Amino acid sequence: MHKKIHIMGVGNIGSFVAHSLAARPVSERACITLLFHHPAFYKDWNRFGRVVAVKRHGIPEQRSGFCINVLQDHEWYYPSEIEGAPDDLVEEEFALREGEEADVDGNLTPADEEWIEHLIVTVKTTQIERAMKSVRHRLTPQSSVLFLTNGLGVLEEVNEKIWPDERERPNYLFGVTSHGLFKSGLFETTHAGVGATTIGVVRQSPRDDMEDTADGSSTAFAPSTNFLLKTLTQTPELACISTNAIDLFLLQLEKLAVNCVINPLTLLMDCKNGELLYHYNLTRVQRLLLIEVSAVICALPELQGVPGLQSRFSPERLRTMAVGVAGKTGENTSSMLQDARMGKESEIEYMNGYIVRRGEEVGVRCALNYMVVQLVQAKSRIAGRQRNEEVPFDLSKL
Repeated sequence: MHKKIHIMGVGNIGSFVAHSLAARPVSERACITLLFHHPAFYKDWNRFGRVVAVKRHGIPEQRSGFCINVLQDHEWYYPSEIEGAPDDLVEEEFALREGEEADVDGNLTPADEEWIEHLIVTVKTTQIERAMKSVRHRLTPQSSVLFLTNGLGVLEEVNEKIWPDERERPNYLFGVTSHGLFKSGLFETTHAGVGATTIGVVRQSPRDDMEDTADGSSTAFAPSTNFLLKTLTQTPELACISTNAIDLFLLQLEKLAVNCVINPLTLLMDCKNGELLYHYNLTRVQRLLLIEVSAVICALPELQGVPGLQSRFSPERLRTMAVGVAGKTGENTSSMLQDARMGKESEIEYMNGYIVRRGEEVGVRCALNYMVVQLVQAKSRIAGRQRNEEVPFDLSKL
C-alpha cells in the first residue's frame, strides 16, 4: 500500500503540485487525495472528468487517479459516504483505495476518522486558519504539513490559533516557488514559466534537537517529514530542492519584498505587472516602499550574523529584483488584483502588513507600507460592497 499525500487547495499551485506528483512512475507514486472545502467542488470534479490539467505551450496535459475528500457540515467524507454521489465517482474511489485495511465488516476507514500523515497546503493565506481548523482533528504530532503559500506570518498565526500547545503541533515545512502559474479553467493551470521550488523544515517539537545539514536534511526529522522531502525533491516537474530554515527564510523574504511592490501597486493602479515599469511616479513609490522593507529585514534579530545580509537586502538590489519580475511577468495580472476582481479577501496583511508588524517589533516605522495596507483594504472593501450592491451607512446619523 502506497503512502498518502493530501493536498488542500486546488488553485494554481495546488493543481500544479498534484499534477506533478501524478507524473511519477506508478511504482513510486503516492496516493494523492484532494481536499474540497465545498460540496459543489466534487460535483464539478465529476462533471469535468475527474482530472487535473496543466497547459504548456497551449496544450493541456491531463492526469487522473486522485482520491477526493469533501467537507460537509464540518465533517469530511469520501464520495462513497455521500448520499446520491455519482456511481462512477464511487467506483473510482474504491479502485484507488484497494489494499487499504478494513474493519471486520469490510468497511474502510471513514474520511473524517482517517489520519493525515502528509499534508500540502496551497490555499490563500487568508484562508489558512479556517482550512487548518477543518483538518486539525486528523493531524497528529507525527504528521507533517507543508505550507506552499504567499506571504509571511502564517507560522505565527497557526501556532497561536490552531496549535497553541507545542506538544500537539505537527511537523512544519514551508516552501516558495518561482514557477509561472495562472488559472486557465476549472482544475486547469497554465504553466507559463519554468521555475524552481524550494522547501525547508521549520522545527517546532522539542524532539528535534539536532542541527540541519547544509541541504536541509536531518536524522532528527520525523519519518513523515523525510517522506515529503524525498518525494517532492524527486519529482522532476516541481524542480524542487530542500534547504535549511535560515536560507529558506531569506528566499521567502526576497519573494516577499517583490510582492510588497508588485501586488499592491497593480491593485491600486488596476494594471498589469509590466505597466509598473514605465512611470516615474510609480518608480518613486516602489523605491520608498523598498527602503522601509530593507530596513526592517536588515534589523530582524533572527538574521543578525548572516553574512552579506545588508547587501542582499539593500533597497537597490530589491528594486532590481522587483523590476526583473515585473518585466518577466509583464502581461500577467497579479494575484492580488485577480482576487480583488473576484471579490476575494486580499493577502496584504501577510505581505506589507507583515513588514509593518515586524517593523514595530524592531523599532522601524513603516508609514508608507502601513498606508498601502490601508489603501488596499479600503479598495477591496469598496469593490466588495459594489459587487454585493450593499447600501452604505449614513455616517451623519452615527
